[in-house]
This record gives sequence, C-alpha cells and structure tokens, in this order.
Amino acid sequence: MTNKYAVIVLAVGPFVEEEVILLVSGVEVACFASYCPEKIEVGESYKVEFEIVFSDNNFIAVAEKRAGSLIEVIDDGFSCFLYGYLDGSVFRSFVDFTDLDIHYGYPALNEQFVKVRVDRIDVAF
Repeated sequence: MTNKYAVIVLAVGPFVEEEVILLVSGVEVACFASYCPEKIEVGESYKVEFEIVFSDNNFIAVAEKRAGSLIEVIDDGFSCFLYGYLDGSVFRSFVDFTDLDIHYGYPALNEQFVKVRVDRIDVAF
C-alpha cells in the first residue's frame, strides 16, 4: 500500500516543467512529477504519492543523526542523499517509503539510521 501525503507546491521548475518543489511535513523537497493528470498550481495543496528512483550503483551506509534536513542535494539535478531509519521494508525519512527491499541487500543496516543515494524522488499527483 502506498501512502498519500498532503503537500503544498512551492514552485514549478522554470526549465524542466516536471520539476516541482514541495513542502511536506515541514521539509522542502525537489521532486520529479512522474504523474500529473492536471495542471498544478503554486501555493495549492495536493495529496501525492512518493517513490524513490535508485541509481545503478546503490549507496547505503550507516549515518550520523542529522540536526538539519533529511535531504542533502548532490548537484543541480534531482540526485540527493536521503537520511532515515531502515525499518524492514520501510525506509522512514521525511515520508515513509515502502516496498523498497533495501533490507534484503543490506540486512545488517536494518533498524539503523542510514544514508541512501537516490537518482531522484518521483511524485505522483
């Protein structure tokens, strides 16, 4: 089951129209709008679903707890490091990402605070 989260659209990318900056649970996050059947408006609230798109060379490691954001942007694109708890099949970050199967590849990191490299965070409106 995929969770839906309430977000506010803060901005739409000026060059890549699928780029949206969202405010979710007090966190600003740049996402790729992979499914958007209608025009979205800046300042409006929506219910959305999030999905992580991993890079070919997965990176996951135990991390120090961070005082700031759970997202660290890597470059000007969509790539970033996400921080959160690996809780079985759920990665608990700024939202809960389910059915990722990270724990199968990295069982020793289960129930740990970790850092995961992702290519992008997809959002479906």
